[in-house]
Amino acid sequence: MHRNFPFPAVLHLRRKAVVIIIMMMAAVPLYAQWSTAKPDIKEYTLTSKVLNQKRKITIYRPPVLSKYSESVSPVFYVLDGEFSAFYYCTLVNYCCQRMPGLPPITVVGIENEPSFITESGGTNSIGRNRDFTPIVARDSTFYKTSGGAEKFLQFINEELVPFVEKDYKKMPYRVFAGNSLGGWLVMHTFLKHPGMFNAYIATSPAMQMDKSAYMQTVEETILNATERNNRLFFSVGNEPDPYLPNARKIDSLLKNKNFKGLTYRFTYYPKEGHSTLKAMQDGFQYIFRMEELPVYETPLSNITYSKFEDHYKNLSQIFGYAMKPDEGMINSYGYYLLNSAKDVDRALEFFKKNVENYPQSANVYDSYAEALLVKGDKENALINYEKAFAMDPTNTGARDIIIELRKGK
Repeated sequence: MHRNFPFPAVLHLRRKAVVIIIMMMAAVPLYAQWSTAKPDIKEYTLTSKVLNQKRKITIYRPPVLSKYSESVSPVFYVLDGEFSAFYYCTLVNYCCQRMPGLPPITVVGIENEPSFITESGGTNSIGRNRDFTPIVARDSTFYKTSGGAEKFLQFINEELVPFVEKDYKKMPYRVFAGNSLGGWLVMHTFLKHPGMFNAYIATSPAMQMDKSAYMQTVEETILNATERNNRLFFSVGNEPDPYLPNARKIDSLLKNKNFKGLTYRFTYYPKEGHSTLKAMQDGFQYIFRMEELPVYETPLSNITYSKFEDHYKNLSQIFGYAMKPDEGMINSYGYYLLNSAKDVDRALEFFKKNVENYPQSANVYDSYAEALLVKGDKENALINYEKAFAMDPTNTGARDIIIELRKGK
């Protein structure tokens, strides 16, 4: 009998979530500031005609960092939503507020049917074992309800996704994440229905049923496919066989096939176990290209606006909608260049780009005017201070500077 890993690990996962988030704080750029905006979390119960049952989902929307930003976002569909969504929501909330270059990300947690206690004291879920497995088990009574993955994916594709995208703004980029049996379902979806999602995170995919019979399907599918326009992250920890051999086999098949359009990463964690938060965090960062953000270049004085511009053009192509650098982020770097690096010309470039990107914001004109004043361009400084004050009459600082500049004319 195979262990149904994730459920005994729930409390362990939640304890580790606190540790992981604290550790992440050490890597945050110094300019970042906490947003006081509250995330939007709503719970729904969907009546599924496909599954002939009610299913609970939770939809999490992070606060928009700028009131002038677009309310468009990638959407992150998470299996085992009753506990995995807890971690991803925390991670998303932290990263979207503290990590520059990330768009607001929506998380959809898909809950399982309630689990029950077995005679041996473990946990089991008839629905989970059914929904996450693409083949019918022949050697295990533990998985006697298996084989319902295709119907569950039909529910996601025909009922859940339309529901999410009907009540929320357009979400052109979808990510699918799952662990253990959920990781198997994610990998199966990537192999058999790659167009359902743009990116996939499969941690500790548990494909050992029937002596890993599904691995034959994996090999045949990869060898016969022509392309995969996706981004994939999959991983295993220090787990009993055949977790690692199966994962390494998939890695080898993908390397040899060298799919056009596929970008993927396989990671083995010898010091981690099943349900490791490290894999979930690394998968998230890989899918959303956090390691490619220009702000992690050192020293800070080397950063140019063109690096941000190129990065966001790339993200726009990936996510399917126009993205631009966050107003507050660019403003912070402008002030760093102005006050610390003493590079007025480059500071002006940052502030001017903010004016172009966010013309409805009074603050961008105020900051641009300040840099112009340092440069000695009083005429254009006055013009921009006047714009800032006209848009925000409570800005008494701008008002006072306007008075002084007008006296000198």
